[in-house]
Amino acid sequence: MLLLAPAPAVQASDPTWQAIDQLRLLLSRSGVRVLQRDCGQRGLQGLYHHGSDTIVVCRVHQDPAAVWNTLAHEATHRMQACRGGSLTDPRHHAGMVRALAKRAPADLSSLRLYPAREQLGELEARYTAQLPPAQVLQLFERYCGNGTRLAGEGRLARSALQRPASGLALPPPSQP
Repeated sequence: MLLLAPAPAVQASDPTWQAIDQLRLLLSRSGVRVLQRDCGQRGLQGLYHHGSDTIVVCRVHQDPAAVWNTLAHEATHRMQACRGGSLTDPRHHAGMVRALAKRAPADLSSLRLYPAREQLGELEARYTAQLPPAQVLQLFERYCGNGTRLAGEGRLARSALQRPASGLALPPPSQP
């Protein structure tokens, strides 16, 4: 069963500033402050601070694809906070690892830098950041939205993101 839309890793031409603005608007509507700052820590691209409900996107990005990746990653941490934990069924974690190994091997290898208790949350965030923008927006709406849609969005296709009875939030990766 293929639930993940077949899409290559996020390319510079894929995420648009419009998609970034849509996600930023959804975040703001749900009470999240989204800031852009110079971040002094080497390698830090962004962060989500649960206590202040703030996402910071560091000024280290060279193109919209990198901004999208960081914003989608940090928005996933907000989704995890809205849900109160993991977004995925444990049966799909190995498939998520395989998908990241193909699409974003550097993201996968960086998981080792995190304490074991944080690795699942980071896996989900890295995986979600590789999804097409429309799917990320739908996921955010599902977990943190108040049911309102962005103007001009119309009815979003739901086939790839229907929540199965098992409670899977993120669509499982396609199998080779």
